[in-house]
Amino acid sequence: MTVASQNASSDALTRLRIPRGDAVPRRSFFGRLLRFLFFVILVAVLLAGGAFLAQTNGWLPNMDRMLESVRPKPEVRVSIVSVETGRSADATVVATGYVKSRQQARIGARATGRIEQVNVEEGSKVKAQDVLAMLEHADLDASLAAVKATAARSRSELLEQDVEIRRTQKILERSQRSFAAKTISAAEFEADEFQHQAAVARKTSLEAALELAEARVKEAEQLVENMFVRAPFAGTVISKDAELGESIMPGGMGEASGRGSVVTIADLDHLEVDCDVKEDFISRVTAGQQSEVAVDAVPDRRYQGKVRKIIPMGDRARATVKVLVEILDADDRLFPDMSSTVYFLGSATDEQNQNEKPRIFCPNDALYDEGGKRFVWIVSSDDRLKEVIVEVGEEKEDRTEILKGLGGGEKVVVSPPKEFKEGMLVKTAQ
Repeated sequence: MTVASQNASSDALTRLRIPRGDAVPRRSFFGRLLRFLFFVILVAVLLAGGAFLAQTNGWLPNMDRMLESVRPKPEVRVSIVSVETGRSADATVVATGYVKSRQQARIGARATGRIEQVNVEEGSKVKAQDVLAMLEHADLDASLAAVKATAARSRSELLEQDVEIRRTQKILERSQRSFAAKTISAAEFEADEFQHQAAVARKTSLEAALELAEARVKEAEQLVENMFVRAPFAGTVISKDAELGESIMPGGMGEASGRGSVVTIADLDHLEVDCDVKEDFISRVTAGQQSEVAVDAVPDRRYQGKVRKIIPMGDRARATVKVLVEILDADDRLFPDMSSTVYFLGSATDEQNQNEKPRIFCPNDALYDEGGKRFVWIVSSDDRLKEVIVEVGEEKEDRTEILKGLGGGEKVVVSPPKEFKEGMLVKTAQ
C-alpha cells in the first residue's frame, strides 16, 4: 500500500470518529428545571380543571361532605317523640325502664363435677323440682352402696344381739331358780348374770353403730342428690349456660374456674317493669296506683299495670327512685330486658279519654327557645341534624305536647349544645 493511500484511510477514519468532550454541547441545568416546573404546573392546572368540572356536573360528591366523613362525629343523646292516646295522654308521671321477671335465677349444682346429662333447652317449661341437668356421680353411687351395706350389717348384728339377750336371759332365770334351790354356787349364778348384762350392753353399742351407719347413708345420699340440678320454682328456661361434658362448680365465673350455672330460668307469668322515677315526681306515685305499660317490641298494645313497690332508696347520682310496676295482663310476647315506658295514671275512670285523638309529646329537655320560637333538633335517617320549628301545647312534668311540627316517632336530640348547625353529621349514643 502506498503512503498516499494510507493517509487517505487515516482521514476517513478520523471523520467517522464521534466527537467527545467539548465538542458535545452541554444542556443547561436551568433549562431542565424550567421544563420540569412547566410540566408540574400543567398537571396541576389539568387536575384542578377536572375537579371543578366534575363537581359542577355532579360527578363527584361535595368536597365538604368528603371532609366531614373523616372528621370525628359529635355524640348525641336522643329521645323518641311519643304519640299518646286515651288515659296515657293524661298520665301524671312517665318513666322508662325494662321488663323483668319477678323470679329469675341462674341455677347451678351444689357440688363440683362434669355434666353428664342436660334435660332442657332454651324455652323449655319446667316445674318446681324438675331435674334440669345431672353431673357424673358413679363414684358416689359406689360409696352409697358401701355405706348401705355397712348399715345393713349393723342392722343384722343388732338382730343377732337381740337373740343373744333372750338366750342369756333364760340362762339367768334358770340360774336364779337353781341358786334359790342351793343347787349351784354363787359364783356360777354371778357368771350367768354378768353374761346377760354384757349382752345388754353390747346391744347399746350395736345400736350406736347402726345409727352412725344410717347417718353415713344419708350423707352419701345427699352427696348423690347434689349431682342433680333441680328447678327451685316453676318457670321457663331463658338461657342455657353450660353444655354436656363441661365442668361446673359452685361460684364458677368462667372457663378458668369452671361454669357456675347450667341454666337460667324465669317466671314469665309474673312480669314487672323496673323503672326509675325522678325525685321531683315520686310524690305522685303511690303503691297500688294504676298504670299503662308500653313495650317497644309490642307497639300495637298497651298493657295494664299496677305499682307493686316503691323501693325506699334513691339514686344520688341520677336523682331517681326505683319503682316496680306489675304487668297484670302479660302475654307470650313479653320477655325480660325489653325496654318499656310506664304511664302512671291519675284517678280518672277507664271510660274517660277513650275516644280522644292521638296527642304528640316531646321531652322538655329536647326543646329550646330562640327569638320567641320553640325548636327541636331531629336526627335524620342518615344521621344528620335538622332544625324543626314546633308549636307547643300543654306542658306536663318532663314532657310537652306538640301541636305542630312533629308527627311522632322522630328522634330528637336531648339537651342539644349551642354549636349545632343544620346538616351536621352526628353519632347517636347507645
